[in-house]
This record gives sequence, C-alpha cells and structure tokens, in this order.
Amino acid sequence: GDGIGDFRGITEKLDYLNDGNELTTSDLGVTGLWLMPIYPSQTYHGYDVDDYYNVNSAYGTMEDFENLVAEAKKRGISIIIDITFNHSSRYNDWFIQSKEFDNPYRGWYRWIEGDEPEYNVNQKIWGHNVWNKTRDGYYAALFDSNMPDFNLDNTALRAEMKKVLSFWLDKGVSGFRFDAVSHAYNSAELAKGEEGQEKSVAFWKEMTDYISANGGDVFNVGEVWEPTSTRSTFLAGISSTFHFDLGTKIVDLVRYKEGGNNNFANALFAEYKSYASSNPNYVDAPFLTNHDQNRIAGMLKNDPASIKLAASMYMFLEGVPFMYYGEEIGLNGAKPDEQIRTPMLWAQPGKDRTQTTWIESKYNLKTVPVSVQKKDSDSVLQYYKRIIRAKTSLPALSKGRFAPVATEKSEVISWTMEDKTVENGQKVFVLHNISMSPLTVSIPEEAFADMSDISLLFATYTDTVLKTDKKTITISPQGSAVIGKMSEF
Repeated sequence: GDGIGDFRGITEKLDYLNDGNELTTSDLGVTGLWLMPIYPSQTYHGYDVDDYYNVNSAYGTMEDFENLVAEAKKRGISIIIDITFNHSSRYNDWFIQSKEFDNPYRGWYRWIEGDEPEYNVNQKIWGHNVWNKTRDGYYAALFDSNMPDFNLDNTALRAEMKKVLSFWLDKGVSGFRFDAVSHAYNSAELAKGEEGQEKSVAFWKEMTDYISANGGDVFNVGEVWEPTSTRSTFLAGISSTFHFDLGTKIVDLVRYKEGGNNNFANALFAEYKSYASSNPNYVDAPFLTNHDQNRIAGMLKNDPASIKLAASMYMFLEGVPFMYYGEEIGLNGAKPDEQIRTPMLWAQPGKDRTQTTWIESKYNLKTVPVSVQKKDSDSVLQYYKRIIRAKTSLPALSKGRFAPVATEKSEVISWTMEDKTVENGQKVFVLHNISMSPLTVSIPEEAFADMSDISLLFATYTDTVLKTDKKTITISPQGSAVIGKMSEF
C-alpha cells in the first residue's frame, strides 16, 4: 500500500500468473518468473549492486523473498533472478576496499595507474569515458561511472561469484538471467592486442557449469544484445540467450503485411542452424520487447488484432518465450527507460489500494486494466491465456524444433514444430495470416505426409476453418492457426 512494488505484492498476485490448478483458465498459465535485480542498490533499476547477499529493503525482507519463492513453487512457477557479474556498484564494499593499493580486493576490479601504454585512458564508449580517474588511479566502467567493472580474470573473484550463485540457489531460485553477457571482456577496456570473446565464453561456461552441478533442474539465460553470429558463439557458454531483434522483425511483418516467400521463417531457420552449430542443445529465448526497448503495443498503434498476431508469432516459436509484464494487456511505454517500466495496471484508477505509483505513466491513460480485460473474452489478456496454454499443452510447441514450410501465399508466414524426443515424434503446422483479408491456402505435403487425420488444434478466430478434405484451410485476417494430429497429443 506504499506505492512501491515488493515481494509481498508479487506473492499476492501469483494466482494471476498461475493458480496451480490446471483445470482453471482464469490465470495466465505462466510457469516462470524473471525478477530484475532485487539487491540493495542506489538506483531504482538495481543493476548496480551494493550487496550480492541481501535484498533491497524497499522490496521487503529476505523472509519475504523466501516466502515468495515457496508460494511460487506451490503454483508451478519457477523464479530466476537477475545477476550482474560484469560490474557492481561503486558503493559495494568490495569496490570500496579495492581503492587501497595493497588490498586483495584491488584485483577484483579493472584498475590501472594511467601510465600503462597498453591502455587508452581516453577511450570512450556510448559517448562517455571508459576509464574514470580518482586519486587511487583509473577504474573501468563501461555503462556508468557508478558501475565499476569486475576483473573476471581474478580467481578469488570467480570463487566469490560461485558463492553468490550457491547462496541464491539455496534460497530456492531456479536459475539466473545474466546481464551484459557479451561485455564481460569488452575490447574497450582490454589491453591492446588482448582478445576477449573466447575468455568471455569460457567464463560464462564456468559459471553455468557450476550452477548445473549444484542447482539441479535450472535454467540460465544470457543477455547478448549482439548479431546472430555473436549470440551463437556465446551459446557455447550459456545454453540460452535472448533472441534480440526478433520482435522488430515481427513488428515489421505485422505493419507492412508482406512476407515474400516465407522470408521471416527462412531467415529464422538460418539463425537456429547457426545456434545449433555452436550448441546442439541450445534453448532459444524469444521475446517481443524487454525493459530496455519501447513497448510493443505502442509500436502497433494499440491495435488489438495486431498485438494478438505478434503475440502468437513469437509464442509459437522454439524455446522459452519471455513475456514482459504488461504486454498481455497492451501496456504502453517508450524511452526514457523509466517510462518503459511503469506500474502494472490492475484496476481502474482509485480501485486498487495496492496499485504501485512510483512513477506516473505518460502513455497509459487509455490502456484497459486487468480488471476490465478479464471480463472481455475478446481482450488481449484473454488471448494471451489461450496462446500460453497452447504453448504449454502441445509438446511440439513447447519442446519442438522449427522448420520453415511455405504455402503458395506470400501473406502467410508458416512453419512446422516437431518434438522428436518421443517415439514417432509429434508435429504441428503453424500458419499466420498477416493480411487484412481471409485467405484460403493449401496445406503443403511437406507439412504432413498423411493429412487424413489432421485437426485444427488452435485458431485465433472462430471463422478459421480446416476444410473437410483436410487439404486446405481458410485463415481469418491477422489470424493464426495450429494444425496437427490430435492422436499424437
């Protein structure tokens, strides 16, 4: 009731995400929750950590956090937490001690005296200096002078990081989202001639191997905001990375309504093959937008049909989809970052005493809150419930691998998803009509060798119809469809 979102507030809302009862449909059906940084910090976003072994008092106590984890598990929700191992806060005791030349913590951070010719103290990145001068020398900070970078070559630091991971695994978390993965050995702060990417991949592999050995059934995902080739390289160290730029491509398809010869699916398949070349067991993490990007609803002009189409396009791809909070109700937001991270809208103004109020949104005066959307069967919220249940109930969608399969229509984006981990396999054909008109398309033989017993397993709209001959389907405007053999599921 103080306007600040906290652990007890999340615990109260867990039934909205998943009530633990598979027979109900009132909850979203979410099975995982990623919490952004929960540690003591001097900033609202928390990516500069003061203490890796504690929680931010604004969010509650450690007991509150432990209760949240326990209550989530009762409902089938696993919790992963954000870890920033690229840098800490300058208020972190480790960094404070590192200012002393003869202190062991000195080696935990990237310090130079300033007269080393192999470093450029005037090096800039993203418009600011990498090296920050103090009376104690120069320290590197890629993102901000308040976020001094760790020296990940230091073996004592690595041992401490493993202790941090064990601490939170013991609290019951089910894995980690690693921040700034590709910047662990950024060339802007390395000595001349030093190559960092190979060392970076090895560092993350060491961390994730440790988690797997000590955490049991865990899931780790890395932020690698880089081109496909670089993401692929890092998949040798972390088996799952966020699929950056995927949301932008989906938005372009929905906006411009031209698919070419299934170009989106073909390009995506090439990316998956690149991933597999680095790690055959990779797990993709698709998403539309995240906490650093303008929100999807605004980019699609708050059109419910467009939002639904974009949602089903990423939800029915490979891997573990990440839904940024509020996307399921069409929450709006645009840069600066604070306006992308505004309070969730649970009810009409003044109708929810626990509504967070830490900042006022400039973009959500007309956004329909949860309390209204849950009563509307055609709302974006209700649609998200449907596609999440389709994703989790069909093994071909939740565990399968992707392959592009084109139809004769350029306005249809289509692919198969096949789970080969079971005997005889389980396969579905996914189609998206990105046009504003209904389309009738022939189902390619490449999708199913035998079409005699295929069924329509999911459709956005009720006027999507699989014809009785099982060879053609009429898809609603901006609608999605999933076809498969019901006997397989």
